[in-house]
Amino acid sequence: MKILIDTDQKTLVCESADGREELSLYSDRAFDLIAEQWVKVGWNQRYSYTFTWFGRPIIQLPEDMIRTQEVIHRVQPDVILETGVAHGGSLIFYASLCKALGKGRVIGVDIEIRPQNRRAIESHPLGSLITLVEGSSTAPATVAKAKIDRREIIS
Repeated sequence: MKILIDTDQKTLVCESADGREELSLYSDRAFDLIAEQWVKVGWNQRYSYTFTWFGRPIIQLPEDMIRTQEVIHRVQPDVILETGVAHGGSLIFYASLCKALGKGRVIGVDIEIRPQNRRAIESHPLGSLITLVEGSSTAPATVAKAKIDRREIIS
């Protein structure tokens, strides 16, 4: 696929095996084509690794975070379960939303939680809202450790 953008003419031309498509640069279709390329280039550039939340690295795209908080605000869950802890940024993000809502807690499950990340998460000002569980998220023993009532979870 080849995309040509002409900002003077305000057009986008997409050439592919299916043919040639000329669009208004400000059309929904043009936006979708540009956005798709932006995401591909962003992943290639590791763009999602360039952010932090309240001091912890967070491996998420900002738009995804905004969309996620919209769901959390609407649902107002008692528990948010995150599988895959990494550096803990997502856990801190969810805990900050729980604090703002005045309710909820976060459970982070990972097969291996690095000691420096565990210390940073547990000592964080929002750490009291977070429970860390180490183990495979699909193992019955790990699920039992989390003591989750599935009716109150967003995962």
